[in-house]
Amino acid sequence: MKRVLTGRVVRRSDLHIMDGTCSISLRMKRDSDGAYVVLACTAAGSRQYYPFERSEFESFVTAASEIRDALDSDIAQDKV
Repeated sequence: MKRVLTGRVVRRSDLHIMDGTCSISLRMKRDSDGAYVVLACTAAGSRQYYPFERSEFESFVTAASEIRDALDSDIAQDKV
């Protein structure tokens, strides 16, 4: 939890989903130990924060890329 509250935001990317009722923010932060990423979600007055170590974030990006690629392929039409 400490990394969520500490560190300096050096880059940020925000997006809104669910007709704007949910905000998702990816924040690259830096502290004395190095760089890391925090995923922040705000919806219906609730805020959730998920810190990623670099390797965890790389795995997250790989998984998201696999799903994106599947959306454009025949896999999406087969089974869910």
